[in-house]
Amino acid sequence: MKKQITKTISVLRLFVMLSIGAGLAIGGLVASAVSPLEAQVSGPSAKVGEIYALQAAFHRAKTTQDINLMMSLWDVNGTLNVQGDPNSPYVGFDRLKSFWQGSGSFTHRRFSLVPSFKTQIDVQGDQAWLYFECHDVGDFDLPTRSIAADTFLAGTVRKVNGTWVFGDMTAGRAFPLSIDHYYFP
Repeated sequence: MKKQITKTISVLRLFVMLSIGAGLAIGGLVASAVSPLEAQVSGPSAKVGEIYALQAAFHRAKTTQDINLMMSLWDVNGTLNVQGDPNSPYVGFDRLKSFWQGSGSFTHRRFSLVPSFKTQIDVQGDQAWLYFECHDVGDFDLPTRSIAADTFLAGTVRKVNGTWVFGDMTAGRAFPLSIDHYYFP
């Protein structure tokens, strides 16, 4: 019975995702008309899905400490502005790589989570606005686990040679936790 309920829930989730995708393809959701408790996306569903995959890969790279994956997500001439960091901005492949290798996600074991309902995506051709938050759990597989960091990443992503990459991004604190407050711009 439990397996059947789980399967039914999975099918319902798939139906909802397909319905959302169809709605996006028909005309898109207008960000200002969406409740703050839902992802705010506009643009063709295929591009929106590719950008969701970009942010998912970002969180996977942080969680698995895969620097090669992380760097594959950035334009080689990308920029990362980190609020409150006197060494910011980090521009270009080498500076970005150095930043990520020294970041908490790559120097400590963390599980990086994102509240997907706060994600914002606005696609304009081969460029898009993207906002998401990262809530990192330190010692995630131990009883002593705790929230290690609350941050956001926001800015311009672009399609380069058929792949969406981070272009001109800003990072900062996403604290205190909030259901409907966005920390940038």
